[in-house]
Amino acid sequence: MSLKVYLKLTVMAGAIGLMATSASAQQAAEPADGDLPEVEVIQKKAPPAAKKKAPAAKKAASPAPQPPPAAVVEEAPALENSPYGAAASGGAAARAESGPLSPINARTTLPEDLQNYTGAGTRVTTEQLDERRPLNNHEALVRVPGVVTIDDDGAARHSGIGIRGSAPRRSRKVLVMEDGQPINFATYLDSSTHYTPPTERIESIEVMRGAILNYGPLNNHGVVNFRNLSPFGANETVIKAGIGYTEGSDKDINNMRHVHTRQNIGNVGIVASYSGMDAGGAWDVEELGYNDFYGAIGFRGTNQDLTISGGFFRQRDKYDEQNFEDGSVADFFANGRNKAGIDDDIGDLFKLSTYNGDHYRFQVAHNLYIDSNTTLSTRVYGADHERARFYVDEVDDVTGDFLMEGRDRRYRNYGVDSRIEFANLPLFGGMTHDVQAGVRYEEQEFRNRNRAGGTNEILTFGNRGSIASQADLDAEAFAAFVQTAIHVTPALTVVPGLRFESYDLTLRGEGDSSHDHALPGISFAWEALPLTTVYGGYYRGLTPHNVRDAEVFPLDEEIGDNFQIGVRSTALRGFTFDAAYFHSRIENYQFKESFTVPPFNLNVFTSLDEVQVDGFEIGARLDSRPITGSPWNFFGEAIYTFADAEIKKGVNELEESVAGNQAPESIKHFATLTLGLQYRELWDASITATHKGAYFTNEDNDEEVPSQWLLSARGNLNVTDNLTLWATGYNLTDEFYIAGIEDGLKPGVGRTVMGGFTYKFD
Repeated sequence: MSLKVYLKLTVMAGAIGLMATSASAQQAAEPADGDLPEVEVIQKKAPPAAKKKAPAAKKAASPAPQPPPAAVVEEAPALENSPYGAAASGGAAARAESGPLSPINARTTLPEDLQNYTGAGTRVTTEQLDERRPLNNHEALVRVPGVVTIDDDGAARHSGIGIRGSAPRRSRKVLVMEDGQPINFATYLDSSTHYTPPTERIESIEVMRGAILNYGPLNNHGVVNFRNLSPFGANETVIKAGIGYTEGSDKDINNMRHVHTRQNIGNVGIVASYSGMDAGGAWDVEELGYNDFYGAIGFRGTNQDLTISGGFFRQRDKYDEQNFEDGSVADFFANGRNKAGIDDDIGDLFKLSTYNGDHYRFQVAHNLYIDSNTTLSTRVYGADHERARFYVDEVDDVTGDFLMEGRDRRYRNYGVDSRIEFANLPLFGGMTHDVQAGVRYEEQEFRNRNRAGGTNEILTFGNRGSIASQADLDAEAFAAFVQTAIHVTPALTVVPGLRFESYDLTLRGEGDSSHDHALPGISFAWEALPLTTVYGGYYRGLTPHNVRDAEVFPLDEEIGDNFQIGVRSTALRGFTFDAAYFHSRIENYQFKESFTVPPFNLNVFTSLDEVQVDGFEIGARLDSRPITGSPWNFFGEAIYTFADAEIKKGVNELEESVAGNQAPESIKHFATLTLGLQYRELWDASITATHKGAYFTNEDNDEEVPSQWLLSARGNLNVTDNLTLWATGYNLTDEFYIAGIEDGLKPGVGRTVMGGFTYKFD
């Protein structure tokens, strides 16, 4: 056994040992019979008499209510829907409320109040999701500065999220997480993402814009974290349903359905959720559908809590990536959404194309609150994703016989992550600092199969055909980080830190590839004026390359030097503002070519020596009600992202320099403008114009996707405290436009509208 492997296994054993220690402490910390009411007394705000120190002999079971011990009174109560559930979690929860760092509990990545945060961050809250009524996660994210999205399907399941100049396709360059657990299928092997959780069961979406230190890899551009409902929140049951249609689709009626319940009994809380959708796609024959099941159970002790969560997502689409190739742009527009017309040979056989995905995930998260300043958070997690896509590849002109092919992929990953926080440590000169450190060990598997069927054999998820080619890849990864928030003054915090990434890749039968990187960083937040904070910093980031075959193995990874400076403010009543300038220099910048290689239409990945991204992002919102005090609220919101991703060094297939061109698939301009009106809490309505600028799909910049404007709107009517009627619409003017050039020209989704109800009760 090599020294490197031995050290990794030693650290993993240490992390498991920490978990075992925590579990033992949980048994020791269980309150005695009759002491459970004391938990509730601690969580509630103490009455004025609580300022006096309670006698040590007093118990909560006494006839007169007694205050908690003085040491506990100083702690803030846990957040209402926080992942912190224990009575003694107040210190950690208070830092998660308004601290300069990401909370130590890795299920959440941003403090609730971002004023003192030392990075660029945005949270899409439950209230905002209810107001905006997004049809999918892409719509939920377009109003976040720095974020761009590309719609490859009407349900946004085939994820297309980019941040600060990164190519959005399949979100390959963005770390996408669910409760802090990566959902990129294999972050070190193939970071494609064809799954994000249904919007209906998401409590909030957290976006960390720009490079970061405490999460990785894929941390050059930014991180998106989808937060599920915590079992430690208020009791509720929600039923939601809607129907609608998509213009140009053969599917008559779209529908969505959702139900979840969260209930607490004593110190145990549960969440159970079901979501489903059936909808039309961009081409006439595309039909998209999924069913999702999610559950969580939480246990609260006095000084610790444990959450076990997991789910199953089943996706079944009539969908493929074959698009319009044989003809001009004018021919594409003349053909419209008729999929049969893009290839006369295949014609109606496009109806046999399917995409199938099964996604399982689990997480066990434990928090131990050693004291009000010290928290140990440990997680064990894993995921299994199997996806298979089948399509007709050849048709005999004379006999009409056809052959189908398929891409069959299986991803598995599992790991353990342990983090610790020491807050309010003394430092010289009267300063204090908060230290966070963590380690993670993870293993990943990627099984890549290309399938072929016999003459007139229909390939499905149950009949996948014979294996025509295969590649098996494995990754073993170890990561560690340490950072400290130094409180130089009450208004200025500086955070230096270091991340270490070490991973080994194995392509069976071809060889190994080892990678080790130290990634330093420093950031700051300075409240220069009341409620106005200047933030910025530098971080070095890592994006492993996608590897699927032996021709590019072993390979280099992307290493980025990333800088930012920004300001955010809530100082003016009714007005919020956040703007940032960013600069990145990325070596070995990988991109996917806009063409594929036969016989299995395989994607081609290549790289450029150096890409530089310069840009800025602005987000602002103005509400009239806080200014006028009127029951009417007029509001406006503007979001704009500019990202100039220029190739500094690189060559094309002919070994000709492409320096000075734009990086492929990087969108330079992206903007949204929203205007709305609200009356009390009875109803609201708003309309949004979204602009996606033109972008190139290859390094020669001779294949361009034109710019576009789209119009969307939504409205809510609160009939009672429990019942809300809503309606939402996307691409209301039914623009027919080019959404991308992937295996040919792909149209965007046509006009889509949906209306329904939400009913909520305790």
